Amino acid sequence: MPSILSVVSGWALSLQELILEGIMLLTGLFSKHNRFERILYQKSPPSTKNIKIEEVIGTHKNTKLRSMTWSSGEETDVAVTLLPNLDPDEKGDFSKTLARSMRQIRGYHRLCDAVEIRRKIKYDSEDEAHEKKLLSLWKLIKPDETLTDRRSKQWQDIGFQGDDPATDFRGMGILGLEQLCFYAQFDHVAALESLRVSLDPRIGFPWAVCGITITAMIRDFLNENVLKNHFYNTLKTPPTMDNFHQVYCRVFTLYCQFWEYEDPSSVMVFNLVKQKFCIHLAEYLRRNDANLNTATLENII
Repeated sequence: MPSILSVVSGWALSLQELILEGIMLLTGLFSKHNRFERILYQKSPPSTKNIKIEEVIGTHKNTKLRSMTWSSGEETDVAVTLLPNLDPDEKGDFSKTLARSMRQIRGYHRLCDAVEIRRKIKYDSEDEAHEKKLLSLWKLIKPDETLTDRRSKQWQDIGFQGDDPATDFRGMGILGLEQLCFYAQFDHVAALESLRVSLDPRIGFPWAVCGITITAMIRDFLNENVLKNHFYNTLKTPPTMDNFHQVYCRVFTLYCQFWEYEDPSSVMVFNLVKQKFCIHLAEYLRRNDANLNTATLENII
């Protein structure tokens, strides 16, 4: 269960948002400013502003704006036209803020598309690039042990289900492999620590298979807009595939910590623990101050 502190904190944030909504509604009845301008005047986290701006864009009468088909680099010019009631001294800074939000909002949608493209690429044992990437995973995570053969029981030592890892990538395609490789390469210490936990004789779990389920989890979060608060709070640019991989690294690490915290009786309860973690993590990510870069296990439990 979430801690009392986290629940109270979540309620406080929700209450604050409701109060701000009420103030903005009342202000809107008497203000000369339009919806974009009122949002930009708000003292709120970047994620809150972006999400409200996206809501306005989604219902705007301008088809080009609503469909997000403006030309790349055109955002600032478009933003200026959307802020007609601001003083010249304010318009410059506010139009830059709105333009940045527009880039991030469209970037999030494009990231969803890019992730889906990678997921739909099936792992192909006949593809030299795919095979090379798979073998690089072994070298990254087991640098001191030589793989005796491409198909080997050694793959089970890092948590694949059989002698040929290719069969485990069916659900997440090449994306699942790319994220395991990214974790092992760019968050190497954390990846090795998670592997150590997975090899524990009492509470161990299949490391690679776990990683592929983490890919599925954060892909769902991405498509359900659950990652928006994190991205909008931590980036000033549109989210990229590398940013998505970095989310994967943080979530995998947090999951391993959560697994140890739960102290499961056996690997047979893996799905139950994963579902519990997923619920807790989603609850945290829906907070308007969500930031996986600084999140700890205490924030999740």
